[in-house]
Amino acid sequence: MDQKDINIDIHSEFFTKKFKVTLTKREPINHDSYLFRFDFQNGKERLGMQAVQHIKIYGLNMNGEIVDRAYTHVYEDDGYFLIPIKIYRPNVLPQFPNGGELTPWLEKIDLNSELTIKRCIGKLLYHNNQFIVRPKANKNWSQFNTVLLICGGSGITPCYQLISAICNNPNDNTQMILLYANKSEQDIWLMKELKDLQDKHKDQLTVHYTLDKSDEKWNGLKGFVSLEMMTSIFPKATETTLGVLCGPKPMNKLVLSLYEQFGLKKENIVKF
Repeated sequence: MDQKDINIDIHSEFFTKKFKVTLTKREPINHDSYLFRFDFQNGKERLGMQAVQHIKIYGLNMNGEIVDRAYTHVYEDDGYFLIPIKIYRPNVLPQFPNGGELTPWLEKIDLNSELTIKRCIGKLLYHNNQFIVRPKANKNWSQFNTVLLICGGSGITPCYQLISAICNNPNDNTQMILLYANKSEQDIWLMKELKDLQDKHKDQLTVHYTLDKSDEKWNGLKGFVSLEMMTSIFPKATETTLGVLCGPKPMNKLVLSLYEQFGLKKENIVKF
């Protein structure tokens, strides 16, 4: 498939049509997260989207009102796809006393329940070594030699999807450096998968972890993302450097500023 064949029309049925999937598995990842498996009614169907696109899941909040939230799948095959989701339970985090709008419902609904979803185009599109930044407004493909990725917690999912797509393209030599921030080691998602990709693509992918809380056994970075930390692990920014980020709102605000201080052009910074 060539770039000209990629669907980037947000008004097309591909992106506007809602459809049903079935929740068939909900396996714990850690203390507050699960890996959800959703199955299509047709055993051959796939989401069929480009990296880095996502879906919206529709469900009910605590008041019984219909709400939706965006999630990024990390794997798909014929008939199903997998999404890791962090659950924001009531009375756990001070900033979310009532819990998340959708995730408490997702944690409790019965297996084999049907859910409504739809595809979304997202803030970045990747295909065959080419990118479209902000495809809702821009239709021009660009090439970047280096992609810097900074994410926190569950924000790893779109970054992982992009890393996987680039690594799985034998014709793409884009250099990628990931800085993945978490509160503690048990909060890290996809660590094995990231290690496997790094082992197979040593010359292309470098992964760094930083933790808010760590013990003496931890040999990764420590503390919040900072300009000093970025300077120590990232190559110097150029005209062909793309910076992406995804995390909690306070972290996103900080990283957007840090990327500009680091020397990235504003138009080459993408928040998922």
